[in-house]
Amino acid sequence: MPKISVLIPAYNVERYIVRCLDSVIRQTLADIEIVIVNDRSTDGTAAIIDEYAARDSRIKVINHPENCGLLWTRKTGVEASSGDYLMFLDSDDALKPEACERLYTEAIGNEADMVVAGYESRGNRGGRKSFTNVLNYGSSSYGVAKAMLKNELSRYVWGRLFQRRLLVDNPPEYQKHLNLGEDLVISLHVARFVRKAICIPDILYEYYQNASSLSHIISPDLIRDNIRVLLRTVDLSSAVGEDLSEMAETSAIKRIHALIKKRKGIDRRLVMSILKEEDASQLFSFKSLVGHLGLRKGITYYLVTRSGFCSKMV
Repeated sequence: MPKISVLIPAYNVERYIVRCLDSVIRQTLADIEIVIVNDRSTDGTAAIIDEYAARDSRIKVINHPENCGLLWTRKTGVEASSGDYLMFLDSDDALKPEACERLYTEAIGNEADMVVAGYESRGNRGGRKSFTNVLNYGSSSYGVAKAMLKNELSRYVWGRLFQRRLLVDNPPEYQKHLNLGEDLVISLHVARFVRKAICIPDILYEYYQNASSLSHIISPDLIRDNIRVLLRTVDLSSAVGEDLSEMAETSAIKRIHALIKKRKGIDRRLVMSILKEEDASQLFSFKSLVGHLGLRKGITYYLVTRSGFCSKMV
């Protein structure tokens, strides 16, 4: 049984997959398993993956017969893994050479079931910025969930190490064709079962911002996914601690407001219909919004009313 299973979902990433795979096979910790799930790519991704698998016996390749989306692809990877610890790596990103060794050493030395490292964000024009995480409210499930809600702990599933039981004994609610916000679904679910988490300052993950990635593409399905995931955080947070529910509600409201105000091409009627479908009308009433956002001049409140979706300036 390998020490770590590195799980890589792949879909139409022929431009980036070589960089990703090179970073994994060159890890200073050799006792790893590399599980690549090809989500029915239509470009040259599959051929590149097969070429690497033929050269490295640690690589296990799984091909989806149909495209299932990122969250379901992560599920396939988890179920096919055999490592003591699991680690997600997106196929357009890369690991620092010592990433697996550092994370594993910290997990064993601290008896931690989740270890979170820092990451480096790389822009399309070559810019770089580093991010680290902190746990200011304790290292157990409550502290992890609260740190995520306060954006002090990354909500991404990559750049961290999970003890196997967190994802295998207590599997998240996986859904096909959910491609936006899927990390948050996994992260907050896992937080419920964490016994001890630690953050280390080491920058071990390279996150590349690609203009063609799903997070840069606006479509009705992705808008729907995003809003549903944000509303789902309220339920997941309540399961960790009842007092976190209000914090999650405020976070969801702010993010949905930001989605409406800052992203061009957003159909507000679609947003309204999703909020109604998800039974979130009460959360987006004027009384609720004032309670969560406060009553200050210059604020625009986006309301779900009986007659439709509207905005109200204060």
